[in-house]
Amino acid sequence: MKKVASFFCLLFFVFNTLYAQDILMQNGDFSQCNGILYDSGGAAGPYMGNEDYTLTICSDAGEGTAIQLDFTFFNTQNGADVLSIYDGADSSATLIGSFSGTTNPGTILASNASGCLTLNFVSSAGINNPGFLAAISCATPCQDIDLSILTSPAPGVGGNVIINQGDTVDFTADAVFSVDGTGASSSWDFGDGNSANGINVTSHTYDTIGTFTVTLTVTDTNPTGCSESETIVIQVLGPYLSIDQTTYSVEGLVRDVLINSSCAEVTNIVSSTGSDFGSTNGIAYFSGNGLSFPFTEGILLTTGDATEASGPESGTLSSGSGSWPGDEDLAEAIPGLDLNTSFNATYIQFDFVPLANTIGFNFVFASEEYGTFQCSYTDAFAFLLTNNQTGETTNLALVPGTADPISVLSVRDDTHNSGCSSVNEEFFAAYYGLTGLAEIDSPIDFRGHTVSIAAASTVIPNNSYNIKLVIADALDFQYDAAVFLEAGSFDLGGNLGDDVTIEAGNALCYGGYITLDSQLPGGEHIWYLDGVVIEGESDSTIEINETGIYTVDIVFGEECTTTDSILIEYKPSPEIESVSDLVLCNAGNPSFDLTENDELIIGTQDPNDFTISYHNSQDDADSDLNPITTTLTNYIISTETETIYVRIEDVISESCFVTGNFDLILTGAPPISSVSDLFLCDDTSNDGVEIFDLNLQTAGILGVLSSSDYQVSYYSSFQDADLSQNALESLHQTSTNFEPIYVRLESIDDPACFSVSINAVFNLNVTNQAVATTPNDLVECDTTNSGILEASFDLESQTPIILGDQDPATFTVTYHISQADADAGLSPLSSPFTGPTQTIY
Repeated sequence: MKKVASFFCLLFFVFNTLYAQDILMQNGDFSQCNGILYDSGGAAGPYMGNEDYTLTICSDAGEGTAIQLDFTFFNTQNGADVLSIYDGADSSATLIGSFSGTTNPGTILASNASGCLTLNFVSSAGINNPGFLAAISCATPCQDIDLSILTSPAPGVGGNVIINQGDTVDFTADAVFSVDGTGASSSWDFGDGNSANGINVTSHTYDTIGTFTVTLTVTDTNPTGCSESETIVIQVLGPYLSIDQTTYSVEGLVRDVLINSSCAEVTNIVSSTGSDFGSTNGIAYFSGNGLSFPFTEGILLTTGDATEASGPESGTLSSGSGSWPGDEDLAEAIPGLDLNTSFNATYIQFDFVPLANTIGFNFVFASEEYGTFQCSYTDAFAFLLTNNQTGETTNLALVPGTADPISVLSVRDDTHNSGCSSVNEEFFAAYYGLTGLAEIDSPIDFRGHTVSIAAASTVIPNNSYNIKLVIADALDFQYDAAVFLEAGSFDLGGNLGDDVTIEAGNALCYGGYITLDSQLPGGEHIWYLDGVVIEGESDSTIEINETGIYTVDIVFGEECTTTDSILIEYKPSPEIESVSDLVLCNAGNPSFDLTENDELIIGTQDPNDFTISYHNSQDDADSDLNPITTTLTNYIISTETETIYVRIEDVISESCFVTGNFDLILTGAPPISSVSDLFLCDDTSNDGVEIFDLNLQTAGILGVLSSSDYQVSYYSSFQDADLSQNALESLHQTSTNFEPIYVRLESIDDPACFSVSINAVFNLNVTNQAVATTPNDLVECDTTNSGILEASFDLESQTPIILGDQDPATFTVTYHISQADADAGLSPLSSPFTGPTQTIY
């Protein structure tokens, strides 16, 4: 009665409502979406011994649905009585699981195309336990949910997002649903105890140093609770490098960190370090903030314990034991070193096939021997590149431009040991100690290190090579050394090179052309500018002249695709938007202000981006030599004209520039241009008094002269104009109907430079207003006898009457058929006028 005791309420419901739909375990096929599945003993009894039943149950709810069994009770003889559940219409389908004892199967949903589940129950001849019970229902199988997480900043070469303490990461998720994502929900677990909901852009700030796994979970509306999760790792860094010996195997360090390319044909990866000889492990993955150390992540090879490499500098590292040997290949490659004096060797070695005709990678060498022992004692390392076809081996770990292996003897600064002179000190980056930087500020626990140096070599594409990256202590196993290899820098082809930026000093002036070259002409190329495909570009090279992020996808086949991006910046390039000659009157000792052209030259450009200089020759302007400075605003010329050359350049590099020129001109008295008289019609008083706007004549009088350089004033007499007295108002009222106007034209900057018109330049004319006297009507007899009353009228006979005593030489009279024509002066009638009775206007 164990089922009755445990599930009384449920069974009461089953017996009273769904009994006809219940199924006992047996051989057979069923199609239904409700009811209860029991063992053969039903609701109250146990199953029997020696049972072997196979039952298939399918959905009857239509295509796209599937059977779901929710086991709410399960108790069989452990290990002897077994229920096996298959995802399909028979027992040849995929086995979901076999269950016995009290291991409850839970909820089982068919995920196959038929939507059926097949159950096989086998019992022994011995003990029969209470059995099992499962509610039958139908549901829609879970759809596929493909998730990806995008971050800003983007992940590094190793796949992790590397940030500094206190930085914020923007997360964006992309979810693709195979059926329908309507109503789906999402949640973020940021790995540090904080969470958020929503699939759109969300941001989180990491205030604690450490490694955090961010998990995005998306759940759709399927009642079975279908969900999918995706993760990404956030590394939050402090001021010191983080060392990791657990995340990556040596093969992972080579494939996923150092090379990180699906096209890389890398084989035969082998390594050796102290842990192979009962000593410490000198191989590790490192990550840093990219500020105090040149690289943000990469591979560390050291002659001691790699876990001790993290900063700050705190004493001498000497971790390797005497049982840890040196390396014969390194001893042969380094002059003065032999196997008997080589100890604690660490190396990684592998074969590879380059796609391009060059390979290269970046590294930093560090050593505890900098300072005290840098004059006579050094550990050694080498990057031994071997052509597998010819057997020829070359060491790539050389001082750039020399054949000298890099060591504390070949790269050093005598500031930290005056017992020997500096050598190639431009490649030495930092020393942490009394004569250098504070030890607490060292990102690594090594006394000194070099700058980032590139190891490079020409190779034969598609030819097999071997490289051995090896470092060892020399003469003893004390005072460890290390080499740090930058992640992703091992370039087998497809690398577009370093970013071209203003800060790096390799940017061109705006509009300059740059050729990008993947060096992989054998692949299919797709080029992008800021994420947008550049149409028509499919070669391995592309010529560009725009700012932006350029990306290339290079496809060699389904399993070989490589991608690289490069940031291209241009320095701002100026232009001379406008420039004007400067003109002064040659009176007194006139001086020019050259900066009057500054605003015209800059125009719409940002004045903070450019500087302007003025020069006396084109060569000086082109070469940026001998700018005019002390006389810039009071420049005096001794001839009637002089040409000034202008240079405008960007303030960042001072190398993007254009030049132009303008003239300084000394003139005599400014010319007064002629203008026509002004006319106004008087009012009905005909008193000759009207108001004229004299400024209407100013532009004409100036002619080609600029109103910013000269001003015009008006007078009633030559004497007033000559003495610059009693100037007329611009709105001048006449006292007679004819008034001559005299003009004075003078320089705004130099009032002594002026011209005066001896004769009036123009006249103000007030014309009398016409007055019409209404005449008598004209009456004529009809002499046509045509039956139509009409006659010929002499209109001009009315003219003397209409004019009265007004001068016919001054006024004209016209006759019109309508008031509108008379007002507009249109369609005047000729005299004599022949017509019927008519009103004439």
